[in-house]
Amino acid sequence: MTVRRAPVLMALVAVLAAMAAADVRDIGNDDGSPFGTAASFAMPVSDPVGSLSSTWFCPATGVDGNHAVLIANHGDQPRSGSLTWVTGDGAPVSERVDVGAHDGVSVGVADGVDGAAASVVVEMDGGGLAVERALRSSGGSGVASCSSAASDRWYLANGATSRDATQLLTLFNPFADDAIVDVSFATDQGRDEPEALRGLPIRARSTTIVDLGDVVRRREVTATEVTTRRGRLVVQRMQRFDGSGGRSGLSLALAAPAPADVWTFPAGVHGDGQGERWHVYNPGERDAVVSLEVVPDNGDFPVPVERTVAARSQLVIDAAEIEAVAGGVGHSSSVRSVNDVAVVVERELTAGPPSSRRGWSSAPGAPLAAPAWLLAGNDLPYPSGDRLYVHNPGAEPVRVSVAVLDGGQTTPLEGLQEVELAAAGRQRVDLTEQVGGAPLPLLVQADGPVVVERDLSPTDDAGISTVLGIPLP
Repeated sequence: MTVRRAPVLMALVAVLAAMAAADVRDIGNDDGSPFGTAASFAMPVSDPVGSLSSTWFCPATGVDGNHAVLIANHGDQPRSGSLTWVTGDGAPVSERVDVGAHDGVSVGVADGVDGAAASVVVEMDGGGLAVERALRSSGGSGVASCSSAASDRWYLANGATSRDATQLLTLFNPFADDAIVDVSFATDQGRDEPEALRGLPIRARSTTIVDLGDVVRRREVTATEVTTRRGRLVVQRMQRFDGSGGRSGLSLALAAPAPADVWTFPAGVHGDGQGERWHVYNPGERDAVVSLEVVPDNGDFPVPVERTVAARSQLVIDAAEIEAVAGGVGHSSSVRSVNDVAVVVERELTAGPPSSRRGWSSAPGAPLAAPAWLLAGNDLPYPSGDRLYVHNPGAEPVRVSVAVLDGGQTTPLEGLQEVELAAAGRQRVDLTEQVGGAPLPLLVQADGPVVVERDLSPTDDAGISTVLGIPLP
């Protein structure tokens, strides 16, 4: 195990200030019983352990296969609640769920429910939780965070409707009021605002899945913006490639509810069959000037790469086309706006021969850093590896500790306690060697702000599956 020491990069500013977004609450059912609450943050964030309740939203995948909802509880008290499966038609189906203290559970699809078309509301009697949704299908496997927020706006900086691609957009309305949405795109060939996706009604307590290949022309890049005229939603993308164009695998990505000034990605590498690209979408009315900053595990820090992203458009930065990213060297990366125009950024990873891996993934990064992170990842419906990446974006060293949650205990991992992480440094840990067997819920704690990402890519199937942790308040 090595600890990265390096000179200081520009520090990540406003560590938790983004978490001070407006708190939005909903009291849902017509019969007066509660049906979910939602707080609007820049990314999913766990409610405090002392909260009286917490709610998570897991959009449908649109793909048949083995589905699971993964819940981790790092608190000292067990949690009880319900999972409510919400489809495009039919009444919601609820079932009880219990999660022990310092433990995690994996819940499959309820009897009689079409898992591909069913979104999930997870309502629990306290906080301190992280919730993810995992899928194994014939086209690949993946995992994504569920959302702690509903929002009137959602953004995705990447996606494809090319001939080898299937891109499904899930619009999940868990509330008692109907919503009306507009969906628009910034593609590699300009703006696209399909008439079929303007003023689209989304019924109360329903899931709508849109096959973007039916409404968007063949495009290599489709940055997506979902705006509600009325109501709030949760939005997710499922992207799959069939291998005919070289790309293969499946990826789930929760959309971002807001643009931000900085997006951080702890994991990254390219070369020898592995590709890496950063997709930047500027939804604003002014041009954005952004800086890509890469922190390699070894060697000198490269000069940041600066690009201008025109208003209401998208831009791609390919690691293979710039000298700033050395091939074969692991790294963390950040894309930040340098002129106060907030953007949305995804990092795309691909793998094929001669690499031993094959797959595709793309998802937004972390718009904030925090001293504590929780990851579910337990009892995945597919065999996977387990690698953890912790990045310190700040100007001072931090000490990091990692523990697993299992069987009612939080067990510190040997050799991963009070590990010093230098300013702008990164720690990579192969947890398959540390833990053995299937992945378990993880608690990562530091004495300063860090960003945490986990690689749960399938070991016997196509797919690259990385998921950010859930920040703890």
